[in-house]
Amino acid sequence: MKKHYQWGMCLLAGLLGWEGCVRADIPITITATIIEPVCSVTGTDGDSQVKVDFGNVQLQDINTTQAQQPLRMQVSCDGAAPAGKVLKMLVNPAAGGVMTVGGVEVLGTSMTGLGIRLTDTAGTVVSPGYWTAVTGVDTTVKPDRSEVLLQAMLVSETTSDLTADTFSASASVVMTYV
Repeated sequence: MKKHYQWGMCLLAGLLGWEGCVRADIPITITATIIEPVCSVTGTDGDSQVKVDFGNVQLQDINTTQAQQPLRMQVSCDGAAPAGKVLKMLVNPAAGGVMTVGGVEVLGTSMTGLGIRLTDTAGTVVSPGYWTAVTGVDTTVKPDRSEVLLQAMLVSETTSDLTADTFSASASVVMTYV
């Protein structure tokens, strides 16, 4: 009788929301993969390669805006910046490497002594090999594609050492939230 009384009390307690009579343990395993928004960079025409053609440049125009061309890219991110992070870009030099002109690191070219200085819309130098904040882009608004505009200027420490010839340079650009 006493046993029936205990079970009756547990049943009554269970109906009232008290779970002290019967317990069961079960292990729970929770897994997830945390991902950050991914950004892709293309030319403004959607092409995977951006070309900057300086055309014919007079030797005396090097280091001036006469030897400057826009470098337009399009960035598309699949989400807004995570808390505490901003959109940044990294210019990785390929052919030509890096050189220093006027104390600033710039893209090197195939022509000895000739470099390409990249600046953003605020005039801040975008040095190759360093993360630089992307200005003028809001990835939280639609459309989710924004244009990133840089200026590419031909620069040299000593233009008198340069000779008339063709040149080339190449780099890759990565944009992500850092």
